[in-house]
Amino acid sequence: MRILIVDDEPDVVEYLSARLSSKGFQTGGAADGVEAVIQVLRESWDVVLMDIRMPNLDGINALRIIRAARPNLPVVTFTGQAGQGDMAESVRLGAYTCLLKPVSMDKLLDTIKQATSATP
Repeated sequence: MRILIVDDEPDVVEYLSARLSSKGFQTGGAADGVEAVIQVLRESWDVVLMDIRMPNLDGINALRIIRAARPNLPVVTFTGQAGQGDMAESVRLGAYTCLLKPVSMDKLLDTIKQATSATP
């Protein structure tokens, strides 16, 4: 399974990539919504894990574009800063769920499994 990790904090991308790779997943990273959209359009991903608060193109607006281009691609948003409104907005726009950082690896793995099994 291929997972795209999108966060403007390189340490977060590196950490999640290392942890998910150790579980057998193939991962890629993007530093903002613009890079995420480009990668979603160019490559095949099974799920996108995306921060909401990022420069250039935030996760909410990137989600709008991703949802229009790939309506069945599971997207899980996460945030350490956004209010409940941003979290609810991401789900309203089609994110499977929005998680609060820091996310335990067990919770993240369960969410990935649920999001990918819920997609047609």
